[in-house]
Amino acid sequence: MNDLEPKPRTAAILMTYQCVAECDECCFSCSPRLKGTSLNFDTIKNFLNKVKELGNVKVVVFSGGECFIEFKLLVQSIKYAHDLGFLTRCVTNGFWGTSLESARKRVKFLKESGLSEINFSTGDSHQKFVPVENVLRCSIASIEQGLLTCVAVETNSSKKFKVEDFINHSLYSKYIKNKKYSKLLKVMPTIWVSFHTDTVYNFDKSILKGNDDGCDGIFDTVALEPRGDVVGCCGLTSNDISELHLGKVIDSNLDELLSVHHNDFLKIWIFVEGPKKIVETASKWSGEPIPNFAHKCLYCAYLYNDVSLLEAIKAHYLEIREDILKRYLEKVIVFNSINT
Repeated sequence: MNDLEPKPRTAAILMTYQCVAECDECCFSCSPRLKGTSLNFDTIKNFLNKVKELGNVKVVVFSGGECFIEFKLLVQSIKYAHDLGFLTRCVTNGFWGTSLESARKRVKFLKESGLSEINFSTGDSHQKFVPVENVLRCSIASIEQGLLTCVAVETNSSKKFKVEDFINHSLYSKYIKNKKYSKLLKVMPTIWVSFHTDTVYNFDKSILKGNDDGCDGIFDTVALEPRGDVVGCCGLTSNDISELHLGKVIDSNLDELLSVHHNDFLKIWIFVEGPKKIVETASKWSGEPIPNFAHKCLYCAYLYNDVSLLEAIKAHYLEIREDILKRYLEKVIVFNSINT
């Protein structure tokens, strides 16, 4: 990559599509039934070596599915990433927190292998499969080990479990509240949207901010998914957008894949203005009604899968091309200077 291309700072590894849960609206449709969908260590190692060669990636995130299902592989992969000089994070639903003792043992093992941060997911849908007490035990074990810890709570108008319910829980009061390491824990609402149904949720406007902005994620993250695909972006709808699947990691030059990715005008436009503004502009060109979605990733999936919008963009993009490319170069300079 040259200095006029954005340099990714995050690598994501979706280790499997298998999960102990089967949440409604899961963006990757993960399930306990999806066995045999996991990466092996050789593929992960190959990807990490190529990511290291890019020179600017700082953090490697291990997720899924549920990355703790194959715990030995997770530990091995975290250690390898750590030894390459990366900060490491894992994302989990905390099913493994069946007791405080067992959670402490696992987190201690991960910390010694080089883990920097753990993110947990909980809420009404997750709690059909994983009790919130499991997540609390895991969170306690994590902050006791000095790890940065984040708990994301599903949030929309239909959800009953709130952030306040987590911090008012008796386990939180006993083991976290007013403790010196409590500052390592952040509990926050995360938007829970509809991917597979026609359900329409309402949201507090405060958690919808960002939809009108450019999308850094499309160039900031390079990902590896369980089938061995390199994905440009790790957004919620990336599996619904074939253009984000750049090639197979096993037989590809990562730098070349990303260079092609960075020179796609529609992706450049997404980076600069975000998919919501593009959908609005293209809808005006095509004469279609402008849709309304709660999350920018849903706008992106709609954009890439609506033929009339894509045709309208092909017919009219020259009208905005010069302005978008000028703003792109300006943003890349700032983006790279901040992320170096």
